[in-house]
Amino acid sequence: MRSTPTPDLIKISEIFLIPSTFLVAALGTADTNFHRAAVSAIGLVITIQWWIAAREAFAEVSPTPADGQPPPRRIQILCQLPIVFILGWAMSLVVHLSLWNRPLGG
Repeated sequence: MRSTPTPDLIKISEIFLIPSTFLVAALGTADTNFHRAAVSAIGLVITIQWWIAAREAFAEVSPTPADGQPPPRRIQILCQLPIVFILGWAMSLVVHLSLWNRPLGG
């Protein structure tokens, strides 16, 4: 019988934080608002996937209400970290879409 692997919230955070970091760097080096909007859209999609995976992993490690113990704060923070990136990518996407036809620095 095959057992299914339990998702580890720390590993999930590592897996998604690395590409998110690269995308932030790509956002800073993009040469047009169109490119910045495209990078923001990709970042938003990846971060939504990160949030879904983190919620699933959190549900599997969080104690039941009968235990009476809340999960450790570090686990709660790791579960909520994708929300910060979702807000950032969404704001970036809206801003760069609104500046679509303007040159950078103008």
